[in-house]
Amino acid sequence: MFKNITIAIDGTAASGKGTLARSLSKEFNFAYLDTGKLYRASAVIIKNANINYDNIKDIKKVIRNYDFSKFDFLNNSLKSDEISKLASMISGYKELREILLEYQKYFSNKKHGDKIGVILDGRDIGTVVLPEADIKFFVTASLSIRAERRWKELISLGQSTIKRRVEKDIRDRDVRDSQRKHSPLVAALDAILLDTTNLDANESFLLAKRYVEERLN
Repeated sequence: MFKNITIAIDGTAASGKGTLARSLSKEFNFAYLDTGKLYRASAVIIKNANINYDNIKDIKKVIRNYDFSKFDFLNNSLKSDEISKLASMISGYKELREILLEYQKYFSNKKHGDKIGVILDGRDIGTVVLPEADIKFFVTASLSIRAERRWKELISLGQSTIKRRVEKDIRDRDVRDSQRKHSPLVAALDAILLDTTNLDANESFLLAKRYVEERLN
């Protein structure tokens, strides 16, 4: 029976986990799911449906019935500051997390063509979504470096913003992620810690690649 090789990548906001996950998925021919985009997509869907963000009953209904295969995950609106904040707000809802967890597990167990496995990145992959993952990474970096990265990303998207405000938003996000009641951001006990403060994207990739090669061989 076919079984995907699974890699879980968790980490703080703007730590570089998404870039790392995409690079590893291409290098090793893995299917890739950015779980953060599921929450951002949910925020867009809820906003477009004019649902109050405190109305969990209507949120559950619209998200449970939504076909995410029809959503454009390449839309740059997912990277906007507004959607990022809204996604962070709703990510603490247990009911929403349970709905999206079903999809994440479905993706993880599904055979994806000629792919040899799956890579998921997020904030509770190694602890909740894939606690038995074959390889786990926890990616982090200093607050100032992460704020610099996010600020440059927003500027590249044409969004006018102040770096100091970006840093405050990330700090607030860290607090919400780590202190939320359901599935808080925490490194799995068996995760490999990658501090990317002094590493560029390629250096981070080469370091993680070495770990993956050791585990696969």
